[in-house]
Amino acid sequence: MNRKFRDSKNQVVPGLSVEVKDDFNRALRTFSKKVQDSGMLRDLKDRAYHEHNCTERKRKKKMARKRWEKKVEGMIVAGLWQHNKKY
Repeated sequence: MNRKFRDSKNQVVPGLSVEVKDDFNRALRTFSKKVQDSGMLRDLKDRAYHEHNCTERKRKKKMARKRWEKKVEGMIVAGLWQHNKKY
């Protein structure tokens, strides 16, 4: 399914491809799933603009905080969170 293409310097470049047999919509869903799983869109978004180091640290810290709060909320719902314990 995956074909290898050659760029202008005649180097082999891996590419994503899907063979369309009967249903175009199904092939399109499969292709979009492959693109999402490969992480190409995330790379493109990351390279679209330059982010300063301090801004990147703030963003990552904020994301970590949100993950922690979500984990704590799940523990509270499950009854595993103890307020007097230091985590």
